[in-house]
This record gives sequence, structure tokens and C-alpha cells, in this order.
Amino acid sequence: MICLSKNEQGAELLANYLAKTLDAPRTAELARHIQECSDCRGLASVWERLDEFAVPEVSPGFDARLYARIAREEARLSLRTTWKSWRRWLWPPVAPLAAAAAVAALVLFLQVPGTPDAAKQANPTQSSKAEIEQVAQAVDDLDLLTPIDK
Repeated sequence: MICLSKNEQGAELLANYLAKTLDAPRTAELARHIQECSDCRGLASVWERLDEFAVPEVSPGFDARLYARIAREEARLSLRTTWKSWRRWLWPPVAPLAAAAAVAALVLFLQVPGTPDAAKQANPTQSSKAEIEQVAQAVDDLDLLTPIDK
């Protein structure tokens, strides 16, 4: 007899042995082996002790709570997949539009003169003409204010 722990069908043979579904010669051979082999004796004792454990009773409404929880999880996953599909559908056209809007806002921001220095930088010849005219006007005003000696 091949040891149950080394046999591929060892668990199945042991289950059939304990359920008493093996034929008589096979059952006798397995019983002898279990008495001789300490590993198989240990396996058999563990399997026999499994029958000693009491199965806890299922609480009332267990099925309803279980199916409600499954439905909540499915709804949550459905919402997540819906958002992913919307994002997948919405993102490609929105990303280029957002980039174009950001570039346009940057261009407009840089073109609006915020200070007199920005105006000078935008058109230096016009600003220098304005300065010359202002200086000339200031000189004329000073000439008017100076007394005339005759």
C-alpha cells in the first residue's frame, strides 16, 4: 500500500475510507496501513475529529443580508466602472481644450500692459517720443514762470 501522504489520491482515499464507501479488500488494506503508518494515522485522526465539531446555525435573515451586501458591492463597482467609462469618454476632448484655454489665457495676460514699464517695453519709440514731449512742455512751463527782465 502506498502511503496516503505520498499518494495523489490520498485525500480522496481517506475520505472514502472514513465514509465507508470503499470495497471490503481496499478498506482492510487501508486499515492495516493506517495502523502501521504514523503519518496516515495522524491524518485519519484529524479527519475523524472534524465530525466532532458542531456546525453553527445560520442566523435568520442571513440570505437576505448576504444578497443585500452583494447588491451594494455590485452597485458600488458599477458606479466606479461608470465613472471610469465617462472619464475615458470625456477626457480625450477636454484635455486639449483645457491646454488651449491655458495658452490663450497666458497670451492675453502677457499682452495686457499692467504698468508703464510694460508700455515702454511694448513700443519703446512711442514712449521715448512721449517723454521728449513731456520734457519740452516742462521747459516751456518753466519759461513762462521765469520773470522777464527788461
